Amino acid sequence: MEISETDWATARSVFTRAVQTSLHCSIATVNPDGTPHVTPIGSVLLGDRGTAMYFDVFNRRLARNIAHDPRVTVLAVDSGRLMWARSLLRGSFVSPPGMRLTGVAGPPRDSTPAEVHRLHRRIGPALRTAGGRLMWRSLPRVREITVERVEMLRIGPMTAAVNRTTPRPTNLTPE
Repeated sequence: MEISETDWATARSVFTRAVQTSLHCSIATVNPDGTPHVTPIGSVLLGDRGTAMYFDVFNRRLARNIAHDPRVTVLAVDSGRLMWARSLLRGSFVSPPGMRLTGVAGPPRDSTPAEVHRLHRRIGPALRTAGGRLMWRSLPRVREITVERVEMLRIGPMTAAVNRTTPRPTNLTPE
């Protein structure tokens, strides 16, 4: 089943809120010995339907794991205190509190100026700090992720209302 435009628009909205409130998301991979590994990444960007990318810097183990097994899961959680306080008081979420994107990471490639500009625009004033310049001034490589599945987080009865209005997990490939 293909990811619909509506499902991808929902994913983009949830992902944007999650990255704004958490400043990062996490990418899960499998170590060569079969154990799981999770890497926090602040540079994941969603692209056209079914595509994502991240800047391949500061993540040697992630790169080694992808070379061994390119399957990845990206987890983005909305950590906004106001959203959580309202949801807890109401007893339900109005929108999904986060999402998972499951797919396959491609090989590293040179980043384009437009891709770097897009991340710099998201980072904003933090790029003008000493730490921001150290972390994000030079972003020579990216990896693209072909997203095969979109899944909104479901947290028991708190997401019951969201369950009726947001997409169920969507696969690009038949099961």
